[in-house]
Amino acid sequence: MTDFKIIDVPGMLGVQVMSLDRTGNEIPDDGQWRRHAAAAQYVLAEFLVGKSLVKSVSSIDRQPNLIIMWSQLTPTGQAFIRAAYDKWLRSVDRTDTTEATMVEKLEHRWRSFSME
Repeated sequence: MTDFKIIDVPGMLGVQVMSLDRTGNEIPDDGQWRRHAAAAQYVLAEFLVGKSLVKSVSSIDRQPNLIIMWSQLTPTGQAFIRAAYDKWLRSVDRTDTTEATMVEKLEHRWRSFSME
């Protein structure tokens, strides 16, 4: 399988964001979406490392250059990402989702995954 980025904070921070109001006029970007997207990436990275699902990594620093590649995940980490990542990401996609809620939802996905 080709290697790819599971965690890509620089990619998220570089996304051009355009929001529209109800009348279709562009709203100036306040960085809220990027902050939320980066927070979700950090939460996932911390979770993966905390569960020992990333090879040879024992801690995560919340740095804007954080990247974790598919090949860095353990086999269990890869299986978990396959099973849970898309569902989890959709469940935390709203910018008002707190980091605590993101963690809770990851833990829920982990419990479900562990029972399979």
